[in-house]
Amino acid sequence: MNAPLPTFLRLARQPRRWPLLASLSTVVLMTTGCDPFPVEPPPDAQTDAPIDTTIDVPDAQVGACPAVGTTHSPSLVVTDPEVLARFSFSRVMTQILASADINPAQSPRVTYQTWMHTFDRSPGSGDCDDPTIDPEHFGLACPRLPETRLGQVDPFLPGSGVEFVPLGLFNRFDLAPADGSNCGEYRIVFGLDSRTPLLRGRALMIFEGILANPTPERGIDACLPVASFWQGLSNDFSPTSVATKLEAFYFAGGAVPGFPPVVTAHSYGLARGATAAHGAGQVRTNFFIDSVEWQLREFKLRRTCTDPSTASTCRLVFEHVTVKANPAEELFAGGHPRSASFVSQFVAQLPRLVGQNLASLSIAPADGFNEFESVSSVPTVDYDQIVDPSVRFSIQQKLQSIGSFLSTTHVLRRATTQTCAGCHQQSNNVPLGGGLVWPASLEFTHIDENHRLSPALTTAFLPHRRQVLENFINARCAADLTRAADRALDARDIEALIANGQTIGGSAVGAAN
Repeated sequence: MNAPLPTFLRLARQPRRWPLLASLSTVVLMTTGCDPFPVEPPPDAQTDAPIDTTIDVPDAQVGACPAVGTTHSPSLVVTDPEVLARFSFSRVMTQILASADINPAQSPRVTYQTWMHTFDRSPGSGDCDDPTIDPEHFGLACPRLPETRLGQVDPFLPGSGVEFVPLGLFNRFDLAPADGSNCGEYRIVFGLDSRTPLLRGRALMIFEGILANPTPERGIDACLPVASFWQGLSNDFSPTSVATKLEAFYFAGGAVPGFPPVVTAHSYGLARGATAAHGAGQVRTNFFIDSVEWQLREFKLRRTCTDPSTASTCRLVFEHVTVKANPAEELFAGGHPRSASFVSQFVAQLPRLVGQNLASLSIAPADGFNEFESVSSVPTVDYDQIVDPSVRFSIQQKLQSIGSFLSTTHVLRRATTQTCAGCHQQSNNVPLGGGLVWPASLEFTHIDENHRLSPALTTAFLPHRRQVLENFINARCAADLTRAADRALDARDIEALIANGQTIGGSAVGAAN
């Protein structure tokens, strides 16, 4: 990377100043030899259809350097009703369709109902019995009959008794890849509000849109204005002003000069063509219809055309993809044909799991090892409970070779925390060795329909994200930014992050946590 390199990684080595990031550099350097996580290609925001940019954005409230006193709300999470009132489900779906260059007759209702039908079987393609879904036969539940009823309602029709309401906005600048291929994820969480007996239970949708980096050749440094924008919200005490800024950030673009809006089709992993690869960004669902079983799935967008030169022949669908960083439990149990290959990779990557703080933990399985569904309400994802003794022995040997005093149980529990099911339920308050304990969710969610945040968010995740944000900004506060010594001295650190497919927050690129 030709751009100057940030010093926040060097600062991360100073545990008294940056405790949550203290072991990041150590973990990175230990894992340089591991199989890199497959980094998805950055989106091409310029191919999206034009977005309305008529929102009048107030002047940004950029904090002084060094950045201090960053508040969780609104710089990291937003639950203010005045802000959320501008983030309707209808608006998000409508803008995604408008930016996808497809037949304008395709409606949000049809798109949503087709998406929900993927929980059912059908003779056509794209539903859960499609042979391209769960090709390794890890055990995707198909059909999920309670969830299929979501496709029988119209949440866009006033008076239907069913709607998805915004619960919160989340700044995930910490998920920006270290190579600057994008500038992080900016999430919108919706929750089901059902007033009809047809639908009982709970359902959350998380639109996890990436923000394209308009100058990727500058690397991660090009994302500094985005970090400053969010940090500056801590200095804006007007809910109306914050609402207008975030409305522009998500829907119009230009809230950060030169940057596109978040809500575009490309931001959610758009693939153009039947066989094209997906980009970064995704939508994840966390459903509990009829209170039967909490299960999480991941979707990305795909645009297909009968004539690619004519938009009227094109349609957009939400497509099932693997749930990232969720390796199948069958692989640990040793009975699957691909178990040996997976175990070899997992053991090689054990240094990712031996860090001294929660933020340093990660797993990066090859995508073919990941499930297409992560179930939170059953303990089968607890890898320590189902691992084959031979796998446990291989793990123990590797731990001894790298000088770790953690047990195999601790490492397997740490791996479980990185899965959707682990982070949302199975790892709540579980001891992980080395003095670490995984913090608790709100029983399957990290934000609920009353806008409450989980203990995991308030005590661990948000403090870490704040520190990443402030460290990133403060590493660029030197008076003379042309001096390389003021920007970074340890090029190996950032290069190791890039080589291992990691974000500036230390997680694997594309991972759910």
